[in-house]
Amino acid sequence: MEFKINNTEWKIIEQSKQEMINLYKKQIQPDEEVSFVFGLTNKSYHIIFINEDMCEEQKINTLKHELMHCYMWSYGLGNIADFDEEMVCDIVASSNDFINEVVEEYKKQNITETTDEEIYIDDQKIGVIISDEY
Repeated sequence: MEFKINNTEWKIIEQSKQEMINLYKKQIQPDEEVSFVFGLTNKSYHIIFINEDMCEEQKINTLKHELMHCYMWSYGLGNIADFDEEMVCDIVASSNDFINEVVEEYKKQNITETTDEEIYIDDQKIGVIISDEY
């Protein structure tokens, strides 16, 4: 699935449990022992990865969490170290419509076609994604 925020195209891609662990190790902590990853947001490539090996409710909760990373990054809030209560309330209030819109689109889509898509990060192939057109 694709969506746009602040005039930038983003993708949401579901990956298997093992693919999520591999992505986490590649992007975040190469030496960390990891047994499960719910989701990841790659800000440089505008991709949100969701673990496909979860129930639908957990996928939605994870997507909401990852969309907050996306929203904050897209509107220049990703580098603020100290948040106070008023800042958090403002961010949540202003992002609510965006997050609900993307989540509803994600939930209502039906699988209509399957295609293979190669995904690259830093010119390295991270895998072939079976991309469901939702």
